[in-house]
Amino acid sequence: MSAKDDILTYLRSRGHEGALQSELYNLRYSRSTISEALDFLEKEKLIVRREIGKKAYRIWLIDEAPFPVKDIVRLGILRAVEYPHALLTAQDLKEKYDVRVLVYNSALELTNALALGKVDLACSPLITQILYGLLMRSVKIVAGCGFGGSGLVVRKELKEGIKIGSSELSTMETMLKLFLERKGLIEKVNVIYFKNPESMMGSLLSGEIDALSIWEPYLTLLERRGFKIYRYKNYFGNYPCCSLGVNLGFLEINREIFDDFVRRYRENTERLGERKEEAIKIMQSLFGFERDLIEHSFEGYVYDYKLEKEKINEALARFGLKVFNLDKLILTQGL
Repeated sequence: MSAKDDILTYLRSRGHEGALQSELYNLRYSRSTISEALDFLEKEKLIVRREIGKKAYRIWLIDEAPFPVKDIVRLGILRAVEYPHALLTAQDLKEKYDVRVLVYNSALELTNALALGKVDLACSPLITQILYGLLMRSVKIVAGCGFGGSGLVVRKELKEGIKIGSSELSTMETMLKLFLERKGLIEKVNVIYFKNPESMMGSLLSGEIDALSIWEPYLTLLERRGFKIYRYKNYFGNYPCCSLGVNLGFLEINREIFDDFVRRYRENTERLGERKEEAIKIMQSLFGFERDLIEHSFEGYVYDYKLEKEKINEALARFGLKVFNLDKLILTQGL
């Protein structure tokens, strides 16, 4: 291990809180070695430093810094096939800018990162972005991502008393509740919340839970393993799942990058049919999913950047929420 490696490891453990430069002197290196390592890491755009007092600095990994960084865009996504247009856009912009794609397993963690400023743009559940927008006033919705693309997976039989896994404060939870209401089971099953799809799937496969509400490509993967699938779009039509949100601080210092991203995002949504193979390869590389699984899962979504206020209000109504000042949460340029 080198001083650079030890510094990166320490900063990673500190997350979005970062560390005082003086803390790093407690590592097993001289001050001059630490200083040289920091200069190198800063030049390589792996860390960012901010002066917080006379000759006092706080340091973060750039991918953890809770504020936007000039000329850098951090796009946060979930491990899903819902964002081919966003991934194509990120790839296109790498020719001009420093673009980083950060993959999260939890919708809540991703949207919280967007609200804090740890990511600049994020594709995460519409409902979650609205809630964080209302609470923290640092998030605005820019455009739609995908419609549909999720469902209920049942190991044996859909009946009273079963345990169903879901993600909290998400489209998965909202659609599950609607589906259970339609089936007359809303108060007759137990819903258990998970932070990520992998642990939820593990609980299903081990028999700890009997069903789960999940998105593509996990839906198709479990269907191929013989589980019974109820696709929500067959019951409720094309409902918005995730939306593209932006941290307002990013707009202040990187407006040119944002405008370029939105323009290309629209173009890539409209040209998605032409660039499907390219998008599949990106997702294969990023997620490790099999090509055939990604291609089949594509059919579960309708991809569109347009997100009408009527659709947003319908999603809010399903969640049991009414927002009177919805315009304050939407950046109309993207819609």
